[in-house]
Amino acid sequence: MGGINFDIAAIIVFSFNLYLFVSRRRLRILQSTLFSILLAISLGSAVMDAAGVVLYKYQSGVPLPVHYAVNVLYYIFQNSVAPAFCVFLLVVAHRYQRLGTGFRTLLALPWACAMVIILSTPWTHAAFYFDESLQYRRNIGLTVLYGVSALYAIISLIALARSRKTFSARTALGLVLFLPITLSAFIFQFFHPDVLIVNFAISVSELIILFSINDFDSFVDGQTGLFNRAALAAQLENIEQQELRYAVFLVYIDNKEFLEYAVRPEMVSSLEQALVNRLFSESGKHRFLARLDFGEYVLMIPDPGADAVADVQERILERVRLPLGFAGKRYTLHARLAQLTIPDDASRAKVVFQAHRTLSLSHWDYPLDSWLSLPDLSLAERHLAIVEAIKEALDTGALMVYFQPIINSKTGALIAAEALVRLKNAELGFIPPDEFIPIAEKNGLIHAIGDYVLDCSCAFFASLRKAGIPLQFMEINLSPVQFAQFNLTERFYATALRHGLSAGDLCFEITETAAAQSPLALRRTTDALNGRGFALAIDDFGIGNSNIATLIEIPFSVVKLDRSLITEASARKPEGIELKGFVDIFRRLGVSIVAEGVETEEQIRLLADLGVHLIQGYYFSRPLPPEDFLQFCKRTKA
Repeated sequence: MGGINFDIAAIIVFSFNLYLFVSRRRLRILQSTLFSILLAISLGSAVMDAAGVVLYKYQSGVPLPVHYAVNVLYYIFQNSVAPAFCVFLLVVAHRYQRLGTGFRTLLALPWACAMVIILSTPWTHAAFYFDESLQYRRNIGLTVLYGVSALYAIISLIALARSRKTFSARTALGLVLFLPITLSAFIFQFFHPDVLIVNFAISVSELIILFSINDFDSFVDGQTGLFNRAALAAQLENIEQQELRYAVFLVYIDNKEFLEYAVRPEMVSSLEQALVNRLFSESGKHRFLARLDFGEYVLMIPDPGADAVADVQERILERVRLPLGFAGKRYTLHARLAQLTIPDDASRAKVVFQAHRTLSLSHWDYPLDSWLSLPDLSLAERHLAIVEAIKEALDTGALMVYFQPIINSKTGALIAAEALVRLKNAELGFIPPDEFIPIAEKNGLIHAIGDYVLDCSCAFFASLRKAGIPLQFMEINLSPVQFAQFNLTERFYATALRHGLSAGDLCFEITETAAAQSPLALRRTTDALNGRGFALAIDDFGIGNSNIATLIEIPFSVVKLDRSLITEASARKPEGIELKGFVDIFRRLGVSIVAEGVETEEQIRLLADLGVHLIQGYYFSRPLPPEDFLQFCKRTKA
């Protein structure tokens, strides 16, 4: 038994560590829980070590079982420090959460063996014993205990080495310093058992961790003392990893800019504190409240029931509808509100941030002062999964471009082809264009999709030319969202030239609906494309509400009749009478007419009687991947 000085110093440092840990703001995450356990174990080790030294020094009258009990407790605490730190490190490195039950059991097995040795020592004397004169003696089992601690240290070092790139500089510093300081003390005390330095070394190492890894000041907003965006991300990550259940309430004050400018700059913080107290003062003991910006908050409550969620919604809504009194004035509040439940509505943390982003859009299409659900915000799980599928396909080049031929039914000649984008995902399977294209248009991914389809189409068209396939032109769909793209015409022209094509080899399709919705932007874009030599086509004619007089303002040279017109005409419905009138008008305008969605011989004869011979549809071929399209071309009379 050695001196007590280092243990007293360790107890003081451990007590200071616990005070810092409890008094400072911290996240309720697994990392914090494990660190609190590590602090408690370490403090218990130091206290039991000091108690053992005191009892040993004043052993007269102290029963032998008491000596054994104190020392057994000391070794239980001391030999739990290394595995506790190992698990803490694995959690910080996000590796523990990915371990299966079998690996976690293996990880705990050495510690369990150590506990068996320690708990059996009063009877087996495996780790230590007291001789007849009550002299403390070490035994071979103690070497095993040191070996177990060394094993966990090695596991920690391996995990640290493998995860070093994922750690921040502060995290890496705390972990790197803990291991050598603690290991050096263990080795020193093993050879010099009278110098009880291990607990002091651990206390200093944990103090370093408190000021590095577990320093949550960076997660706190300096103005309000609320958790910030980084804290929200960490909390959501912890919820996801531990598969916890939380209710999430998103609050966005719609007139927050007015509130900011309604008071003097030095009073804004006080105004916001009054606002936060008004909205969230009774939201629960274990709540998590984060501030993303002035007037933008996320409240999370663990393991909520339906009644609890309804109560919080009602309380916040009531307080939003009441004027906010501040500095002798009353301010009216309006808020955009959304509520979702993890994991029912959102299994991934990013859903919360995406929902908040939707709330913060300057163009707000939803009711104020009313709670919205995740589907209300168009952020259902499938929607988000499709967004990720599009991004993944763009990153990996996995978007598929198919080609559907346009045939002259009179001569059997292959005239042109339309490029059609397809999306298939390993998890979602085939995603139809009418589902993923609107999503891509809404979040801006349509621009990247458009560039990708254009590049693939030009490359394939050039390869057909080299193979001797006399395709006259390639049709490519143009989304109305793309109309706003800067320098779109010049970029398209540069892409065509890069593949050895001219502008006349490409025809861009614009839907009739788009023509009616965005006339000014459309006219600007179509004039530029036409001026460069690109051909233009009106697609899906017959399903929109535009009139031909409006369409005439667009310099189009091809019109594509929607399948609904052909189906109605072939069914001898009254609406089918319109088809002949449209064909006569477009023929007088001198534009080419293509019939889409043609599937039967009857429709072919009907169109031939009207003088329409350019056919696109399943009657000749469904959309084909490039290899199959090439084979189709070789079989078709050119």
